[in-house]
Order: sequence, then C-alpha cells, then structure tokens
Amino acid sequence: MGTKDGKGSGGDRAGAEFWEDWWKRTPLPSALDPHRPGVKNYVVRRFHHTFERLFEGNDTSSMELAEVGCAQSVYLPYFAKQFGFKVCGIDRSKMGCDRARTILEREGVKGEVHCADFFSVPTQLIGRFDVVTSFGVVEHFQQTAEALRAMARLLKPGGRMFTNIPNLTGVLGYQRLLDRVIYDAHVLLTRESLASAHREAGLEVESCDYFLPICLEVFNVETWPKHFLYWFTVRSFTAISRAVWFVDDHVVRIRQSRWTSPFINCVGRKPCAEV
Repeated sequence: MGTKDGKGSGGDRAGAEFWEDWWKRTPLPSALDPHRPGVKNYVVRRFHHTFERLFEGNDTSSMELAEVGCAQSVYLPYFAKQFGFKVCGIDRSKMGCDRARTILEREGVKGEVHCADFFSVPTQLIGRFDVVTSFGVVEHFQQTAEALRAMARLLKPGGRMFTNIPNLTGVLGYQRLLDRVIYDAHVLLTRESLASAHREAGLEVESCDYFLPICLEVFNVETWPKHFLYWFTVRSFTAISRAVWFVDDHVVRIRQSRWTSPFINCVGRKPCAEV
C-alpha cells in the first residue's frame, strides 16, 4: 500500500524517510503481462480489462501518460507496451526513480522519469498529459483534494485522471492490527469521499467504484520476523485470495463491495474550459 511521492504540502503522512527505507528492502518487481493465464495473474488481468474499457475508442499511441509516484514502477512499461502511450514518471525518491529507469531499460521501453515533488513539478510538465495515473498515492495525504489538484495540473484540458487507492474502510482496515505504522501512514477514504475529493480538485467524476472481490495479499506484514507466523499468515492470505479469484474468474462473478474489495478506482476528467 502506498505512495511513492512527495511531501511538499497536502499533509503527507508517510514522508521521504519511510519510502527510502521501503525501497531499500523491496526487490525489483517483475513485468506485468496481462495475457498470462492462471489464477496468479488474476489481478493483473482485471486491471488490464479496466484500462481496456477506459481507453476504448481512443488512439492512445498518440497520447502521453504520466504516473505520479512511479518508484520502481511496472505500470510505465505496461502502458507503453499494451497501449502505445509515451510514458513519463514522477517521484521524489531518487532510489525509486533509479529503479523505475532500470525497469524501463529492462523492458526495452523509452520513457522519462523526473525526480521531483509532484506539488512542484518542472514547468514543462504542467498541462502536458492526456492521462495521469497514480497507484496508492493520494491516501497518504491528509488534504486529499489538494494532492489531487496538484496532480491535475499535469493534465491537458479534457485529460483524464485514474486514481487507485487501497480500501482501508473494509476488511483491509485490520492492517492496524498487523502493522500500525503502515496503517497510520494512510488516510481512510470511502468511494464517496474519494469521488468528492476529485470534484473538490476541479475534476468531473466519470466513475468511482470498489475494485475486485477480495485481495488479502494487500495486507502488509513485511516488518514481521520471517518465522512461522509470518509464513503462515502470508500463505493463508494467498490461498484465501486465490480461491476467491478462481471462483470469480471461472464460476460466478462475486460482488465488489466496501467490506471486502481491496481497492477503489476513480476516474476524473479535467474540464475543457477550467472554471
């Protein structure tokens, strides 16, 4: 769960030190392949279907996409390879940016990575992008709308913002019992409060929904000693999640809800004529 970006304002509850420590102990992730079958790849396929619907009817090969909080991002090469976007990442963590560049190079994708606080980005990035994405960023800022407003400055008029956050108002709220430090670095947002924050930031909300039936793998216990309890917990969360995913994928669609869904996705559009 989490942001990979700046503190400039907005009441950042995590901070740079938290994320520098995080990247030091996090292995470089594998590439996203939405075409790989199997229950292990269920979440990637569901995200891919979401983006296929979002970009349907658009010539994305002529568009530019920015990811805010791009530390060691696997999404930048994914968007470039699957949709043809020209991609750009922004993150305050130097180590996170270096890792993002390494992954782009590993995947053979050209892209820009700017080591900058998104509250004070280089002027050449303002108003440049057709799409701005973030995965686990805005929920770390006490003033959610202020963080969204800073990101929206990157959009062209008519551009769209895709915001993904963990849903800590449901079962994932039990993160507070597993690691209070990680839990306290988040602001609790519902679907309604996230949508409201987008509107307050000046965006027109196209959709805001809970996403996936369950994903206990989002729980974070990485600070636990790697003993029996750690491995039992991780493997139990994995087994439960994948059993539900199999049913959802092959038997019957399971309802997404505030209580069990691990994520909330919100899509907002920047008005063509700013108010």
